[in-house]
Amino acid sequence: MALTIGIIAVINAIGYLAVIWAFRASFRELRSATWWFATGFMILAGAIILRGLYWDVFMPLLRLWAPDAAAWLADHVGRYANIVFGLMKAASFFCALKCRQMLIPEDERHYWPIWKAWLHPTKIRLLPWR
Repeated sequence: MALTIGIIAVINAIGYLAVIWAFRASFRELRSATWWFATGFMILAGAIILRGLYWDVFMPLLRLWAPDAAAWLADHVGRYANIVFGLMKAASFFCALKCRQMLIPEDERHYWPIWKAWLHPTKIRLLPWR
């Protein structure tokens, strides 16, 4: 089972890296909505890649080759690694909210700070024909 999970983590890492590379042109115009979105996705993908490679590839291999080191690492570093991955995810949703704020028309943007930009517009049409 560890082999299957490890292979999936490597395939996911390759796939996310390919998507990041595919959207590299989005980084041309600094601090645009597209830039913020691509940056947020890149950070989120990085967190997913690093977490998968750490827990699903590196740790099982370490348990196989050096069980004592793996146990020590899991006990002392594992929680801190998860904190880093969680902070990366938080940074990615900050970027996504900043992207949403940048999509608000400039004359309205000052009314919609980043913490409530996700509420814009106040009237949302759920059905396209209404």
